[in-house]
Amino acid sequence: MNDLLRQIRNEWRANLWLGVELLVVFAVLWYLVDWSYVTLRTWLQPMGFDTEHCYNLSFNRLTPQADGYRADDDTEADMKNLLEIVERLRHRPGVEYVAVSQNSIPYNDGSNGLTLGVDSTNVTVMQRWVQPDFFPLFRVQGVAVQTEDGRTVQTTRPDSLATAMHRRGNHVILSHNFVSAVRTPSLGYADALSMLGKDYPYGGYTSDDYLHVAGICEPMRWSHFSTTEQWGGPLAAIELRDSHICQLGNPLYVQVSLRLTPDADTGTRFMDELMADADRLYTLGNVFLLDVQPFSSLQETMEMDDVNEARTQLCVIGFLLLNIFLGVIGTFWFRTQHRRSEIALRMSFGSTRRGVFRRLIAEGLLLLTLAAVPAVFIAFNVGMAELVDVERMSFGGGRFAMTVLVSWLLMALMIVLGIWYPARRAMLVQPAEALHDE
Repeated sequence: MNDLLRQIRNEWRANLWLGVELLVVFAVLWYLVDWSYVTLRTWLQPMGFDTEHCYNLSFNRLTPQADGYRADDDTEADMKNLLEIVERLRHRPGVEYVAVSQNSIPYNDGSNGLTLGVDSTNVTVMQRWVQPDFFPLFRVQGVAVQTEDGRTVQTTRPDSLATAMHRRGNHVILSHNFVSAVRTPSLGYADALSMLGKDYPYGGYTSDDYLHVAGICEPMRWSHFSTTEQWGGPLAAIELRDSHICQLGNPLYVQVSLRLTPDADTGTRFMDELMADADRLYTLGNVFLLDVQPFSSLQETMEMDDVNEARTQLCVIGFLLLNIFLGVIGTFWFRTQHRRSEIALRMSFGSTRRGVFRRLIAEGLLLLTLAAVPAVFIAFNVGMAELVDVERMSFGGGRFAMTVLVSWLLMALMIVLGIWYPARRAMLVQPAEALHDE
């Protein structure tokens, strides 16, 4: 090690510019790795729900000019007809669950907010206005529920959440991060478990209407590009009862979701068969089945802009990585090729090929490490200044250490590749021949 340091110091003019190049490249590479790491970590987080074998059904009502329009049916009659169609869907072979919701399904393009007053502070999250079967339909995992006799039971069963919600009209299900040290640090709550079994003002802490927290569930992410702490993750679910559905007055204002058993899910065939039965079974009064879509299509549509943006950024990152790769390899390739006489001289004095190769690799990695020290300092200050993505993931020691390590390994791989081939060719030449050429 001392010998390598001495050689690097003796060749300081050449190594200075190489060190500056490695410093700049390392800092740029770290920024790219950091973005990729945050995006990948966000994508791989649990969504909090499962939409496999699930379909979204859209309903509408006939216009007065349409054939078969019933002028005597008012909006309440239309919504009662919709509820009757939903009941028919529950009895269709292969259907496991059916649930009606309002602006609450996964990958929806809209949302509503719900506010509870907690210790003189208003906390607002996404409202999930749903029928109880919404939880088992989308496999939303529970954390804890309050039983009818007031006991707290730890459970992950979605049907336990459905039961707890349906027990009374003012029951609400909260995600465990409804309050947390990250979202609401001033309240001093680690999570929402301590809220279970208590009543809170609905609409704000000055309201006279109260909701009773009957269960705690896992958060539901808005998309693969958002975290559980961003909008859509923290939730408050209240029951959408039949009377509420009738008051909405238009089938377009609600979403009907269903889950099939795995054996019954035949994809396009199921959708074609369902639409073929629409006129006969799923049209009642002025209400008719308009469309059916798998949730995979809703996900693709909802995440299209984010996916396109990520692809563009990945293309830019790929281009920059290719340039960094070729630049670093080219630099060390030329450097090693230029030192053929030194390699030959060391071999003529008894050094083995393996020993010379190890020395060249060690020298390159030592130069990288020396250049990485100021580069890490620069990267740390960039992170502390929040010039990186801190909305999806806070900038902390674990994130910084992981991205620095990955950046160093990538740079080390490039340096090894830049040294390996020209060094191998130089060591295959006889020492006398190499010295004679010089």
